[in-house]
Amino acid sequence: MPHFYVNPKDIKGQSFFISGEQAHYVINVRRFNPNDKIMIFDGLGNSYKAQIISINKNEISGKIISSSYKIPIFKVHLYTAIPKGSRFEWLIQKCAEIGLSEITPINTKRSVNTGFSKNKFERYEKISIAASAQCGRSGIMRINYSLDFKNACKNAATNKSLINILPWENERLSLLDVTPVSSSYNGANIFIGPEGGFENEEIEFAKSMGVHTITLGENILRVETAAIVASVLILNRI
Repeated sequence: MPHFYVNPKDIKGQSFFISGEQAHYVINVRRFNPNDKIMIFDGLGNSYKAQIISINKNEISGKIISSSYKIPIFKVHLYTAIPKGSRFEWLIQKCAEIGLSEITPINTKRSVNTGFSKNKFERYEKISIAASAQCGRSGIMRINYSLDFKNACKNAATNKSLINILPWENERLSLLDVTPVSSSYNGANIFIGPEGGFENEEIEFAKSMGVHTITLGENILRVETAAIVASVLILNRI
């Protein structure tokens, strides 16, 4: 059944309301009509089986039939350098699909892209929402504004229940080496560097903050490839 995002403020009791671009999509692109059943979610973990009651131009009202709540216990936060061109949009989409909780771009000494405008930020949020709807998750992957790499490491170090990993081409230890079977982490922070890689001073600082460097194999990977590979490994390891 199709799955659509509805702002939490537009879900009240047993009723929901959709307007604007999302309503246009449901009505004119997906061609839904009154009495049709759909799935909606609020991005906070709540999913609802619902029914459309009325359509008025680009406005939809309906009723909630049943609800469920699901948020992953193990949360993965990706801190990543911004790849060139449209590759960051692709990365946002895929990370939302595989279940990451949030992405924070980081500025490193070799970063080329160091931030983005408000308009781009809003576009990235829409991509995350659309990907979340497409894959049927009930939460939305959060997009944050960029941070300096060292500040990102400091933030990650504050929660000892999370494992912090950083793929590095000069490391030989694997994820299996730094996460024993008996480990019981509540989540993970993953750090991905720019195309030129992290500088040695940055690696040493990360290690001093408790970040584990690991290998992803012999090949040098693109930013977005490394991010997906590391995320899938940690999601399947813990």
